[in-house]
Amino acid sequence: MKYKQSVVKYSYKYGVKKASIQFNEWAKTIYRWRERYDGSVESLKDKSRRPHSHPNQHTDEEIELIRNYKRNNKETGLVVLWVKLRGAGYTRTVQGLYHVLQ
Repeated sequence: MKYKQSVVKYSYKYGVKKASIQFNEWAKTIYRWRERYDGSVESLKDKSRRPHSHPNQHTDEEIELIRNYKRNNKETGLVVLWVKLRGAGYTRTVQGLYHVLQ
């Protein structure tokens, strides 16, 4: 973060083009850092790229339904379990069920 701060300060003094040559960084990156910089080192901290949610994620009700059916039908295979779940209102694919069971 101190490195980013020094690059930003250099770019304010000499310009983004000279800073990108001096520090071997892309100008677009320096502009992004300058946009985030508010005078504190913490503002240049990397942000998480993890998604907040996934639109196709299984709901808690679906996972509980799968657990109940799997608990009561221990010896059944994947496809038979999927067919029974479809009868109970499960709308996902066999591949989705496989990933949840993994």
